Amino acid sequence: MSSERDAFGPNLRRIRVQRGVTIDQIVKATNVSRALWEGLERNDLSRWPTGIYARGNVRSYATAISVDPESTVDDFCRWFPQGDRRAELVIRGQADIIGHEDLQWRDHVPPSVADGDRRGAAAGVAPVERHARAAHKARSLFAAFAALAFPAFTRTRR
Repeated sequence: MSSERDAFGPNLRRIRVQRGVTIDQIVKATNVSRALWEGLERNDLSRWPTGIYARGNVRSYATAISVDPESTVDDFCRWFPQGDRRAELVIRGQADIIGHEDLQWRDHVPPSVADGDRRGAAAGVAPVERHARAAHKARSLFAAFAALAFPAFTRTRR
């Protein structure tokens, strides 16, 4: 398995070179520094952002070299912690900012998902069901945020 991980960045570089796309073209198209793209091609993600920013950068790179962005992002998320889609750290950070001390949030990670494979499809949950769960969580979080941020608008009117 680690050989697939080790081949991730070099494979992207090989495809980029075969298609005649330069790093400078990708830098210009994405506004992401050359050093980050070169790091990606070497699997050196020490200076990379995490979460949605990392996934967005990988998606932009894949689009620039004309490969499937979704499968590229899925592979990235499977092999590198920078692509982790779990939200607990972000939510806990936001709770600290607003002073919410009794946060009951837990990321749902099914036991069938190994540490090396964090993609949602690996959990055996259908994409539509996964989307419905995510939409429900988003609505719940939005409602909680709205109640905290705008209490006058969330009270019932008489």
